[in-house]
Amino acid sequence: MSSEDREKVKSLAEVKEYLEQRIAELEKELALLKQIVEVVDEQLVEKSFKKPAITQEPKETVKETVPPVKIEPIQFTPEVELGRARILKSRTGETLATVLISPNEIRFIVNPSINVKVDMKPFSSFLVKKVLEAMNKMDLERVEKGKLPPGQELTYMIVQDGDRVKEIIVRNFREEYRLREIINAIRWTLETIVEKQSNPP
Repeated sequence: MSSEDREKVKSLAEVKEYLEQRIAELEKELALLKQIVEVVDEQLVEKSFKKPAITQEPKETVKETVPPVKIEPIQFTPEVELGRARILKSRTGETLATVLISPNEIRFIVNPSINVKVDMKPFSSFLVKKVLEAMNKMDLERVEKGKLPPGQELTYMIVQDGDRVKEIIVRNFREEYRLREIINAIRWTLETIVEKQSNPP
């Protein structure tokens, strides 16, 4: 085998290794998204049972009247600058949090009028366990395999004022798609909590 052929084989082997790594990462991301869908489905079921039926209709008909809960992507325009405070709002225009984005950190200062506690659903069951902890675990696995330098894994911190969540800090999100997922997840979580507090069972 000539030296040129050996170089081609080496290059192809490197490309294959890279593709296998990306496939593994995308499979993990897909698994995470499926978990998020399950949580949203649980919320839909919970909301459908809370809505009283006006007439004696089949359950299937009642469920069809429940509007689906969508995690809508937040579009950032070029005018959004790193380090500049932005306002995270609900679909109805209510202020949920003030957001500060830097190259390595994103901070969510929760609106003081929203009574958020760490053990609340979906804060604990969805945002912490299904999103933040899942991303941290994924990164730690990459560190162990040597695919990510130590100290570059995603970490998060919940700042509390008494038993109320005051601030959510996420570091080392790195990829843009992760930044969008985190923002969408926090937006949906706070919006859901606001709806529950506004419409108690």
